[in-house]
Amino acid sequence: MSRLDSHIRQKIAQRDYINLAARCLSERPGIIVEFGLGQGRSYSHLVERFPRHEVVCFDRRDVTPPGWGPPPERLVLGELEEVLTDPAVRRRFAGRVLLAHLDLGSGVLEDAEIHHVVAGRIHDWLAPGAWLLSDRPLILDPAWRLHPLDTRDGVTHAERYFPYGRQPG
Repeated sequence: MSRLDSHIRQKIAQRDYINLAARCLSERPGIIVEFGLGQGRSYSHLVERFPRHEVVCFDRRDVTPPGWGPPPERLVLGELEEVLTDPAVRRRFAGRVLLAHLDLGSGVLEDAEIHHVVAGRIHDWLAPGAWLLSDRPLILDPAWRLHPLDTRDGVTHAERYFPYGRQPG
């Protein structure tokens, strides 16, 4: 498969899982957090799919085109390893996150380490029944379960995007 086809499949899987998360979670209260704002494409999709929720983005810097990114109060900038240990940030999100979306790195497998750092540091942010969507597979504790989605054409997105659900309680 060409790199272009692989990229397209990954973006389709990303869109499909965000849409599924919205269908399943949009009636519940909570905050949506995105790690890896990039150009703001998935941010705009999250805002559209979760119009009644606060969507907060985390990234090293804001490189979105003017008007495409979140307002300043919904953008947390800095190195994730440092930002996620900030007591004020931890208090703001503790137990309130309904959906965490991880779309980090450049696409090389070595970038998966930051995914595990983020997932480990936000575990207590996630409400029971919360979802975590990741562009990389994660090793999580047993309270999490991978939920692959089958598309209409019978192709699974399991190798392109990774949706995890936290068991209630």
